[in-house]
Amino acid sequence: MIYAGTAAFFWWTMHLLLAGRVPWRRLLPAAVLTALLRIGLGLFSAVYFSSAIISDSRLYGTIGVVFTLLTWFIAIGAVIVPGAVGGATCDQRKSRSGRTTTGSSDPGNDGPRPPGPATPDTRHQD
Repeated sequence: MIYAGTAAFFWWTMHLLLAGRVPWRRLLPAAVLTALLRIGLGLFSAVYFSSAIISDSRLYGTIGVVFTLLTWFIAIGAVIVPGAVGGATCDQRKSRSGRTTTGSSDPGNDGPRPPGPATPDTRHQD
């Protein structure tokens, strides 16, 4: 239940921050991956950061707690960015595999050219 709520939160947040320009369906892989990473960070945080705050408070005082919290905020960023990038990569690979290829072995040939003035082909000059 927590995972579904986290995924829904990231899904809605991505849609909101992108002002609805990206369809909901395309945002789903990024939301699912980000939620998975966020749940993993939550489990790691429960084990590491609770003891780190206490020990840093004893060693360094208030500034130690601040440094530990700053580390946690950096970890949140390290979860959100790869989640969004991974989702975008997944979406890009899906759209790339869905396209049909022209069958040309020439890497410079991207398919038919739009109508317009003809330009000479300068790739094979002597």
